[in-house]
Amino acid sequence: MALSGKLTKKLVENLSAGRHGDGNGLYLVVDPSGARRWFVRVVVKGQRNKKGGPLRTDFGLGGADIVTLNQARERALEYRRMAKQGLNPRFKAHREVPTFEEVAQQVHFDRMPMWKK
Repeated sequence: MALSGKLTKKLVENLSAGRHGDGNGLYLVVDPSGARRWFVRVVVKGQRNKKGGPLRTDFGLGGADIVTLNQARERALEYRRMAKQGLNPRFKAHREVPTFEEVAQQVHFDRMPMWKK
């Protein structure tokens, strides 16, 4: 599926300093030094900030020298889908979850010094 927006590969390479929107919350930030990085802004459904407004969160997607325009669009789409379901992408990162057996063994090992013989 080809994702599209306002930016092109040529524009990404030649834009001047500033924040440039591709659409759907995806932005390219160009620093005065010329460094370029992607970020996406999403609104997490059902979650509120401290003032009671919608929870708006920015996620860095990587530098434009490593992450292509199409990769940034795909990642942004993934984050928007998660946010639309009410999942905050910040807390849904890929983490290895230990099994119950691993946790039980670790607790057993940690508490052994407290046991009487």
